[in-house]
Parts: sequence; C-alpha cells; structure tokens
Amino acid sequence: MNKTEELKAKLQTIVDLQAIGIQVFFIMKGDDGGVVKKANLANGATDGLRKAHLDNIGQLVSMMEEGLDGLTVLNLSAADDRKSAIYRYDLDDRPQFFDAFKEIEDHQYDDYFTKENGRFFVFSKDDLSQIDAFVIHIGNADNSLMIYRKNYSVNLFKRDKIFLVKKDDTRFDTMKDDFIRLDAKIDFLYVNDEVYIYNLDVLERFGDFHQIITKEATASLEDIDTLGLVFNIDILSGRVDDLRFARKLAKISKDSPVFKVPQADIIEFTKKHPFLKDKFKYTADGSQIELSSKLSQDNFIKLLNDDFLRSELTKIDYESPAKNRL
Repeated sequence: MNKTEELKAKLQTIVDLQAIGIQVFFIMKGDDGGVVKKANLANGATDGLRKAHLDNIGQLVSMMEEGLDGLTVLNLSAADDRKSAIYRYDLDDRPQFFDAFKEIEDHQYDDYFTKENGRFFVFSKDDLSQIDAFVIHIGNADNSLMIYRKNYSVNLFKRDKIFLVKKDDTRFDTMKDDFIRLDAKIDFLYVNDEVYIYNLDVLERFGDFHQIITKEATASLEDIDTLGLVFNIDILSGRVDDLRFARKLAKISKDSPVFKVPQADIIEFTKKHPFLKDKFKYTADGSQIELSSKLSQDNFIKLLNDDFLRSELTKIDYESPAKNRL
C-alpha cells in the first residue's frame, strides 16, 4: 500500500466512524511558536463543525479515487509543480508550530487543558485577535486525526461594526459580542504522527520553514558541486534565499537520478538535446557548464531534476516536472 492509499484508507476510517468527537484548539500568536489553548464549545456548536469537517475529509477521499488525475501524496522533498497533490512532510527539521500537534495528542484525556492552568481560552483574559490558527481534533480514542487551519484577520468580526441578525420573526438586532468565523477548509493534516501539507502556500509563509529549506538547498548545492558539472557554482548560492528556487534545489539533493549519470554523458546530453542544445555556455574545453543567466540556472535545475523526457511511442520530447514512476 503506497502513501496515497494509506492516507485515503485512514481518512475513510474517520468518515465511517459511528461516534465521532470533535475538539477545537487555538494556537495563539507568539514568538515561542504559539501557546495552545482549548476552546470550550457548547454542545450545540459541535454538530455543524463535525458535519462540515467530515464532508471535507470525505471530499479528499473522493479526490484520491479519481485515478491518474486524482489527488496524490508526494514527499515534500520531491514536490513538483502539480496542483493535485498532498505533500507528506519528510524533511529532518520541522517548523516549531508542529509541536502543537504533539502537545494536543499527548493530552487528549487528562487535565492538561483546564481553565485553572490557563490552557482554556478565556474571554476575560484572551483576545480573539491573537488566534493564529485553529487545530481541529476529530475522531475517537482509537481513530483520530487533526486538521490545521490558518486564521486570518478577516475572520474576526468586532462588535463595534454593525451586523444585523434575526431577533424574532419580524425584527433584527445587532451583535452584542465579538465573534470569529471558523470554516472547514484544510491547510494541513496530522495523521499517525505525520504531517500532510494540503495548502503549500501556508507552509511557505512560516519563517522557520524558510530556514529549513535554505539549509536543505545549501546541502544540495554541496552535492551538485561534487558532480563537477558547473564552472561557477557560487552563482546558484546567490538564489538560495528565493524560496521557490530553494525548494527546487532541496528536491534535487534527495531524489534526482541524474547524480548517477557520468559527467561526460550529462554534458553530451545538453549539447544534443533539441531544447537544451543552445541554452548553455561551456568552458573552453567543453567539460563544464557556465550558468551565465537566471534562465540557464533554471534550465540547469530542470536538467538535474530529469525533467526532459522522450515518449517511447511518439519519439516526442517533453518537459515534465511532474512524474510518477511506474
């Protein structure tokens, strides 16, 4: 069973549960990665939340059942440009906010989250505007998962604004208190001690993730340097702070099969390939590539990622960053 099938089976298990509990936690804003506080929900507030989240989980299952065009689980280290993917976080370093998942998981059934110890959200002490994210724990004692959803300022509705709500059959009234909107969309999933990224843009906004990717990309540059393919390898170092470029570099250090190809064969390939043959400059002896422009650097990364493929059937050449091995 591959990772896509494993995740689909787990999500289906949650959807099929007969008795399902749901809890909401807030990750508060803070320099220390955020304090986790539990939301004390009235009984009537859980039914709609439960149904909305189960519907979204069921939708993910359906998307995974759509064959080759369906939602696929990929390792984050091998992330490509396809849209229909959930990325399993497989990097060694983890963003600090991941600790919230473990904190919640380890204290589901004890007295860790209480009003007395300050781990309940209390309106007289806490501020709705300081909620950075929501974590939804859904399932039962044997089968459960967590959903992470980033909070945004547009979700907070202040009582100093005028909102008309139903008072009775013929009258409106205004809201007397601040309130916050919580939708059922999914940014990340925490399943069986693993984090799955459904909204990659959210992950890329975290500063510590930038640091992690920069570290991975730097290690990748060292690996690329050992190939001896590039005359001016330092020019790539100047783009490590570009997160999109750094992620492509980080991917190469773990998954590229090109590293197993002899240097001379790679150079020969670039000189003869219909697309690449005029995209690079070379040293005087022709043994190394000179990366003189951003375009040549981007094409070099595609080369190391083995993006230039040929159909055995039609003999047509393609550029394909998204690849499922057969």
